[in-house]
Amino acid sequence: MLPRKRNMRLMLVALLSLVKYTHQYGSGAPPLACLDQIPRHNGIQAQTSVPPYAIYTSTAQVRQGDTLNVTIGSPFGAPTPIGGFILQAREIQDTNKIVGRFTKIPDPGVAQITSCRGQNDTVTHTSPDEKPPLNFMWQAPKDFLGGVEFRATVAQGYATFWKNVESPLVEVVTPETEIMTTEPSYTTRRPLHGPPVIMENKPTTTPAPFDLIYQGCADTKLCFGVPQNCIQSGNCKAIVAIFVAGDTYTFEIQGSDNPKYVAAALSMDNKMGDDSAMECVRNDNGRVNLFTSWTYPKVEPYVRRSDSPQNIVQLLESSTIDGKLYCKFKRDTVSTVMGQTFDLANNRYNLMVVSGNSMKEADRVGFHGLAYEATGQPLSLASVGTAAGGSKLLLKLHGSFMIIAWLGAASLGIVLARYFKKTWDGKTLGGVDIWFAYHRILMVLTWVLTVGGFILILVEVGGWQTTGDNPHAITGIVTVLLCFIQPIGAFFRPHPGTKNRPIFNWLHWFVGNSAHILGIATIFLAVYLQKAELPPWTVFVLTAYVVFHVLTHVVLSLTVCVSEGRISNGRVNSFPMKDMLGQSRQITAVDRSTDAPFSGFRKHLLGVYAPIILLFVIAMICLVALAPIGSTYNNLMGA
Repeated sequence: MLPRKRNMRLMLVALLSLVKYTHQYGSGAPPLACLDQIPRHNGIQAQTSVPPYAIYTSTAQVRQGDTLNVTIGSPFGAPTPIGGFILQAREIQDTNKIVGRFTKIPDPGVAQITSCRGQNDTVTHTSPDEKPPLNFMWQAPKDFLGGVEFRATVAQGYATFWKNVESPLVEVVTPETEIMTTEPSYTTRRPLHGPPVIMENKPTTTPAPFDLIYQGCADTKLCFGVPQNCIQSGNCKAIVAIFVAGDTYTFEIQGSDNPKYVAAALSMDNKMGDDSAMECVRNDNGRVNLFTSWTYPKVEPYVRRSDSPQNIVQLLESSTIDGKLYCKFKRDTVSTVMGQTFDLANNRYNLMVVSGNSMKEADRVGFHGLAYEATGQPLSLASVGTAAGGSKLLLKLHGSFMIIAWLGAASLGIVLARYFKKTWDGKTLGGVDIWFAYHRILMVLTWVLTVGGFILILVEVGGWQTTGDNPHAITGIVTVLLCFIQPIGAFFRPHPGTKNRPIFNWLHWFVGNSAHILGIATIFLAVYLQKAELPPWTVFVLTAYVVFHVLTHVVLSLTVCVSEGRISNGRVNSFPMKDMLGQSRQITAVDRSTDAPFSGFRKHLLGVYAPIILLFVIAMICLVALAPIGSTYNNLMGA
């Protein structure tokens, strides 16, 4: 009996050992996987196909002792869920050496830091549950220089895993080294055998990879970004992407330029108001939260969270990396907000994407000063590809009209009226002096273009709308009002020589110059409007115009003063300010057979001034028409 009992005990021990050997390691990779990263799934071999995962790093270089972000994600459209993984940094020269240590994990519920060859040199999963893309923080060694790569084995399930998922090469450099600003590209795998890769201190020519949100915009997701054509170049100021799998609608929103918030909204039109918005908000402590809100058209409070249920969205992932705020979340297929039913599967919606750098209150986002755009037409959220924004024809026409009016027509009309009254004497056009005929034509053109541009912008924005902290709208409406009343006052002007003529002269001069100055200032302010999408250096073009315009006035004023000094026998009408003082009554004693002194010089100067002003006008119209010119240039250059 004893030998038989002994044999049974041996069989039981063997069976228990087999059970232990075939454990799935759901709580993390086994110690034996530290070096070869093989999960020991009962002899199951790794997949030989291209893995649906990739490893991304935030920079291509890192200084000794500094940290960088490491992400395990998917390079192909919608992220492939991660079941299990083991991730380490390996030396390039000796891939068996694990270097550095991990200092931060996304969530203790999905990942843990362990030690294989050194302290905290490995991260692995804590459960076999499906996980989204994961972000880690890795610290470079203080006593190592050279190339490293991040290598992982990633399992989609117990029987499906890929080995040798590798990152781009990362170079650990000295603390004094200037770090490259371009991000490295990713690789999915490379052969295990072959000569080692030698790192060289050369800037790479490989273009930086797109963020994960851009992956799949061509064929698996619906994407919409600001400014136009930014998705192709991967440099959107704000972008929303929607991936549909069955009846699950997954949204991603991202804003650049270190925004305080980035938001997307579902709208029945392409105007803001009565929309269901989803806000990705960065708190002062760096934490990212997701909220929903309801927007109101042009009335306080403009946007309110308390009017929208918060449980219709579920945050899956969030991050703030390199000044980019990112949220990934699911939204209920059918939800009701403010009595309006949003059925994502059966209805079409205009998409809006906005971002800003301030909060109005603790529970309300501020003005969308960084990005704002809406699709030109309602879309099925299950469609794929890149959505187009609404037409900006009216906006561009508004800008062009105002540029022609105030940089061109008004500038020339004022110069003619101020300095050319004693030029072309004896010559008329339409029964009036030439200077007055052209002054009247140019100012009527200014009036028509200004009123027309004002109507166009009202149609575009759907009525009066403020522009945040930018006073463009206020200065613009004052300019329009002054421009509107100026020709009305001119129609009722008193005759020369009457007692009320000086009062009219002063009022006409003050209103006209005030309108001109405010018009130019309003164009300056437009450069800083997000909707205008003008490059910042547009300010230098406008500054050059102002300098040239002022210098021309100075030169012409000096010639008038010198001309006045040479006048005798009652010729008193060459200096325009004399009209302001009522001295135009002496005009009957003036010899009108010849022009005032230096008239020829003034004509030549006008021949220079007018074409250069025209060039400024053309340049500004081109900037408005081609905006955003930065994105257009980058696309043409293949950036």
